[in-house]
Amino acid sequence: MSRGLTFTGVARCGGIEDLLYASDAQPSGTVRGKPAVISSELGGNGVLAWEPTPGVVAYVGYSGAPLDRGAVAALHRLAERTRLLSAQEWQATGPSTVDQVNDFG
Repeated sequence: MSRGLTFTGVARCGGIEDLLYASDAQPSGTVRGKPAVISSELGGNGVLAWEPTPGVVAYVGYSGAPLDRGAVAALHRLAERTRLLSAQEWQATGPSTVDQVNDFG
């Protein structure tokens, strides 16, 4: 994973969950005590996704290396270090946003 792109995201909608349920997602332990799945459906080579709070899907992923046990372990290490930001904390980061439809169908 060291030569690829690592990405993360948070979504408050059902589209990502629907995509994961309809995809090749496989159980992959837990992240901060919440069940997680690993998939290649959200772009890149692999994505680790979990629901940190009801209705919110968080994910970390990468592109540029095979999806193997080492990559899954690295995604878990990254995911365990994450935390949700409040709306105020997130706005303070000066984020760029894109309005888009979350419909993977």
